[in-house]
Amino acid sequence: MPGSPIVDALLSELDEVARRRLADMLAPYLEHDAPTSPLLTADEAAAYLRCDRRRVWDLVRTKAVPARRDGRRVLLHRDDLDAYLTTRDHT
Repeated sequence: MPGSPIVDALLSELDEVARRRLADMLAPYLEHDAPTSPLLTADEAAAYLRCDRRRVWDLVRTKAVPARRDGRRVLLHRDDLDAYLTTRDHT
């Protein structure tokens, strides 16, 4: 009986319940309000800059953005990325 007002109303309500349930299930993974580290991995820096990971490695290789090492991990400071973007905006 799709198309009847009662069925449509129930489906709409069910759709909203499903959306809320899915949002509740995903909330722990999204952590919008969680404190974030100022240090980013290359993948995180690429996401932050909205570029390819290779671009981040090029910036590190050319010393356009300083990198720090923690063992084998290479970390980039968010402030350094912001400074790079600020200087790029004015050139």
